Amino acid sequence: MTTKPRHRWQRRDPHNAHCITCGIWAQKRPHPYSRRWWTEWRLPDGTYRDNYNGGPTPPCQVDTEGAPA
Repeated sequence: MTTKPRHRWQRRDPHNAHCITCGIWAQKRPHPYSRRWWTEWRLPDGTYRDNYNGGPTPPCQVDTEGAPA
């Protein structure tokens, strides 16, 4: 049975963390129009994604480019 890799978060402060496995950054921010918080994801390719509507965490993509064959 193959399991999906899980994020291994390293916290920089209470609102910022990054996955040491795949390089995704997560930043928690207050929602501009309510009391809820949302997370902005910065993906390793430089794109951003947020979860204003409660979207799931992006999957952990293990970097295999530098791995020996």
